[in-house]
Amino acid sequence: MDTRARILQAALDTFSEKGYAASVDDIARRAGVVKQTLYHHFGSKEGLFREAFTGMCTTLVVDAASSSGSVRLDLLRFVETFESRVLSEEGLAFHRVMMAELQRFPELAHTMHESWQVAQNRLVRLLQVGMERGELRAEPAEFAAEVLISLLMGVHRGRLMGKPLHESQLSPSQIVDVFMRAFAPDAKAAPLDSPIHPIPEKDLT
Repeated sequence: MDTRARILQAALDTFSEKGYAASVDDIARRAGVVKQTLYHHFGSKEGLFREAFTGMCTTLVVDAASSSGSVRLDLLRFVETFESRVLSEEGLAFHRVMMAELQRFPELAHTMHESWQVAQNRLVRLLQVGMERGELRAEPAEFAAEVLISLLMGVHRGRLMGKPLHESQLSPSQIVDVFMRAFAPDAKAAPLDSPIHPIPEKDLT
């Protein structure tokens, strides 16, 4: 690993642990360089923070570009990759720091959104292929992608708030199976633009 990459990794690790309050001295010490070397490469602490977290956004993009011929296998690969990157301890720490520092670095919100959109667009394409092959019920693929990601985030909501992994948490294959049952070709579902009918009051008692 070259000097620049070593500084970026040290910065990412230190910022993830301490937030933007992390000192340049801490980062330089962790990278095994003097402060002058850090400033030579990145100009300032702000410049280092921006570059470290912009790079992290890119690495968190989930690769779902190719189809294996089975939508279940494709979705399982997506979920496993999503959990290992976005929902890893490093990914969650990154997310918390980003949320805390968006007011100071508003442009990073755009970078994060773009990276997220790339991953979601790839998932949408996989779902479209699965629907075209008849493996999934024909629905707007963007909606189906939102459902899967919401299911994933819901399963990990405790960890997003800093709680430990629960032993009863659904596995990637269980998450995919829940999604597949919800979008099974023979599953009956009301169209998305159907009106929601209120439950008669007599049925609430």
